[in-house]
Amino acid sequence: MTHSREQIVGTAIAVLDAEGLKGLTLRGLAAELGGGLGSIYWHVEGKDQVVELACDELVGRALAAAESGEQGDDVPSPPLTVDLGTSDPAVLAAATTMRRIALALFGQMDRHPWLAGQVQLSGGRPNGLRVWEHMGRPLAAMGLTPRQQFHGSTALLGYVVGVAAQMSSQDAVIDPALDADEQLELVVSRWQDLDATEFPWIRSMAEEFRRHEDLEQFAAGLDLLVLGLVRQVTGER
Repeated sequence: MTHSREQIVGTAIAVLDAEGLKGLTLRGLAAELGGGLGSIYWHVEGKDQVVELACDELVGRALAAAESGEQGDDVPSPPLTVDLGTSDPAVLAAATTMRRIALALFGQMDRHPWLAGQVQLSGGRPNGLRVWEHMGRPLAAMGLTPRQQFHGSTALLGYVVGVAAQMSSQDAVIDPALDADEQLELVVSRWQDLDATEFPWIRSMAEEFRRHEDLEQFAAGLDLLVLGLVRQVTGER
């Protein structure tokens, strides 16, 4: 039985979501597809290429959704949490674009926790470079200097990947016997039990953590970055 590349990639994404990178093997993938290894090797050279194709698919979904201008599940749309302080249409359009790209990428990484660790600028991986390209274009359109574009784009990409990876690592160590509310309460109780002299500030954040939502938290940090980039342009003008 032969399978299309699209079937291989779709099944690989499902396996990666369920079992992570270590759980993906070509033999297991062939079993999931209901065929032999030959049907996979017809399309790919090995596991690394399967993972690369899976990343390419998800990154492509994020970028396409962000650039479509439409609202939906593929582009989370929390309201802007800061006043950008400008009415310049070019600056506002660029800020909106970079924000949508970051939110769309975070949405994919939230649904596919293994993805964050695969989007890198180093190692010549095309997925990371594609993201960086699309992150950088709005900064150029905004009117930032090349140095500001470099710093701003890497800061944005690092923030998206870093927050998504951190949240993924937290999910990996939670007790599967507890539901989300119980897990949250466990963390809060641990913080509240910390020594009041050594950790007064963390103890004060316990209630904020209890009420927080991951997307809201991500968007608030993202908006501070966007505001800083916009201020570099408007301040110089």
